[in-house]
Amino acid sequence: MNIIAIPLGWIMKGCYYVCRNYGLALLLFTLLTRLITFPLQIKQQKSSARMSMLQPELKKLQKKYAKNQQKLQEEQMNLYAKAGVNPMASCLPMIITMVILFALIPVIYGPLTYVSGIDKDKVNQSNALISNLHVMAAEVKGNDTTLEDLIAGYEEDGKDPYKQLEKLFKDEEKYPKTAKAVDSKTERTNLIEVIKLHNDIDIVVMNEKYFSQNLIEARPELMTFVFAQDMGGEYADVLGVVSEEIQDYAKDFNYDLFGIYMGTIPSWKKITCIIPILCFVLQLMVTVVSQYFQKKNNPDMAKAAGSSMIILYIMPLFSLWIGFSYPLGLGLYWCYSSLVALLQTVVLNKIYTPAHVAELVERDIAKEKASGKTNFMQKMAEAQMIQSGKDPNEVRKAVKEEMGEEYTEPKKRSKNELREDQRKKLNEARKRMAEKYGDEYDDSQDE
Repeated sequence: MNIIAIPLGWIMKGCYYVCRNYGLALLLFTLLTRLITFPLQIKQQKSSARMSMLQPELKKLQKKYAKNQQKLQEEQMNLYAKAGVNPMASCLPMIITMVILFALIPVIYGPLTYVSGIDKDKVNQSNALISNLHVMAAEVKGNDTTLEDLIAGYEEDGKDPYKQLEKLFKDEEKYPKTAKAVDSKTERTNLIEVIKLHNDIDIVVMNEKYFSQNLIEARPELMTFVFAQDMGGEYADVLGVVSEEIQDYAKDFNYDLFGIYMGTIPSWKKITCIIPILCFVLQLMVTVVSQYFQKKNNPDMAKAAGSSMIILYIMPLFSLWIGFSYPLGLGLYWCYSSLVALLQTVVLNKIYTPAHVAELVERDIAKEKASGKTNFMQKMAEAQMIQSGKDPNEVRKAVKEEMGEEYTEPKKRSKNELREDQRKKLNEARKRMAEKYGDEYDDSQDE
């Protein structure tokens, strides 16, 4: 996901420097990404309209080849090719939305990595140190002791406490997790240097009041902001754990919205549960509104899709799971995304009415035919014919003869011929649409 996450991080960085607030930057980011994918939404509308136009023909094929599924698939493919329809085109916007969502997870988890201008190696070193501190502190606590008690015991025995701790943290029997985490000399040295400065660092990182225990080891970068705060003065001396550059940036970085920290994992017991609930409600509204317009505009397709309705309602439940499983920032992005999607759905269906979309589809079909180019579905149909040992030209000839029409080999036409043919078909399409919807047609526009 880094291939996508890095450019998303650039966009997020620009949004943050405009808003200076991560929660608001997410809103601006959502608007920008939705604006970029808006043409795909229009394409989806056109694709749905084309599919709606094909429903009568599809029903005839299903009835005619009810006992021959292979033949039915071939004829459906030929029909899609003839109409220039890709039945999977409507899935593209959803796929892109999901790709952006999952690529955004590391961006939200790593604001210092993707948004700041700090050297990435320094950020990675800081993340590794914070994670190692938590592993060590959890294991020290698991042995019913503290760093201060260990240090005091070694000093009583007249030993160098820090050298003894370094040996202890290499012991794979007594401290297996720590030994695995700090398996290099550099990592052990960095860990011991922090302990020298803060003998109570194990107590600090295990304090659930300031540190999320399920994030500090897995996603330590989110906890960097805690180390950069004074934590109410309770542990003011731990500010030096992270480098001064990271500390300064983290202090100035506004990683919240209305005082709520974006790295928080929502819980039913806290006010943060509002975000996952909003995720569910807004996604449910998107589903319901989308179904309303689909039934209104394409009743035949809506009936055909009735058996798969349950799949559509999986998304609201999935959004609820996302909201409770990931940091608040991701749930907030989902809320923004669903809200914008809801507005887009209403706007698209108000502007791109069935009549308008049908006219656009007619234009596209006329343009495609006039260009003489082979569309994706035509290529698929031809590939299927060739695979089954059929000559596409022979199939076209047989279809023409069956319809009582004369078949001629396709020939290349000049650009002027193609342009003139396209103009004629476009005007014919306009005239049909005007007649269909009771509008007056001005034939002067044919000139």
